[in-house]
Amino acid sequence: MNLYKRAKAICVVMLAVSLAACVQNHHRLQETLTRPAERDARILVLPVDAELFELSFGGAPTPRQDWTVAARANMNAALRGFFEERKIAVAFHDGVVDDAQTAKLMRLHAAVGQSIRAHQYDGPESLPTKKGKFEWTMGPAIRGLAPADAADYVVLVHVRDSYSSGARVAAQVVAAAVFGVALHGGMQIGFASMVDLNTGDVVWFNRLLRGAGDLRTAEPAKETIAALLEGMPQ
Repeated sequence: MNLYKRAKAICVVMLAVSLAACVQNHHRLQETLTRPAERDARILVLPVDAELFELSFGGAPTPRQDWTVAARANMNAALRGFFEERKIAVAFHDGVVDDAQTAKLMRLHAAVGQSIRAHQYDGPESLPTKKGKFEWTMGPAIRGLAPADAADYVVLVHVRDSYSSGARVAAQVVAAAVFGVALHGGMQIGFASMVDLNTGDVVWFNRLLRGAGDLRTAEPAKETIAALLEGMPQ
């Protein structure tokens, strides 16, 4: 087998592995949403907190604003479509990720979500005290997001995604062909949460980790939103 065919075969195997390596697990504090007897629970949806990066030859990530803008537009459209197709009545927050208040809550959600990813699931940083129970909160800061009579819950989505540059792809091909080594490519890492606006408690959480999907285009962004919101209580 010549060098090109060997590299191509190894890259195909690497791609298959990355497509298969999708980690997705959700946790629920409650199976159904608490709601007053006279009405359905009211859900507020925040804009997607997404940022995209390009991997250099050596694998260092560089933020790409153009990709990020496209991804946010695609994912926010997919978010609206998700609820419309399922006929789930929600209200969409009219702010943007860069608004001071919204950005503050996004950072809080990112910190809490990263803690859940690190400590709730099996892994080197998992906490024995979290085994068999799900107890996480964003605290009282979340209460100011909407008036008490406007919403009962809020849905937040956080995604970071990366893609190999041309130089990185070349490095992957050479490493596979010459050394039989698989250099990592881009990864899609995200999580979605539903938070009780009265208590600040995270009542549902889902994580997503995989080496597939392209948020720069509409259809893959739609699939990612569907994967992130799978199992969300109603």
